[in-house]
Amino acid sequence: MKFEVLRHHEGDRSYVPGDLRDAQEGDVAHLVASGVLRPAGKAAQAAANKAVKAAPKNKAG
Repeated sequence: MKFEVLRHHEGDRSYVPGDLRDAQEGDVAHLVASGVLRPAGKAAQAAANKAVKAAPKNKAG
């Protein structure tokens, strides 16, 4: 499986952000969980900021 490198790390060689790494999913699961890798082709999901509230809709209009 291919993974996109998000942070620099040393694997079987030196990887820099933007590289693609070929690896077994089970071998790099800890790197995916810690945010070093993500499966290639998946868009980064923005974390929802719960501190920012949406403006209430105006009921008068």
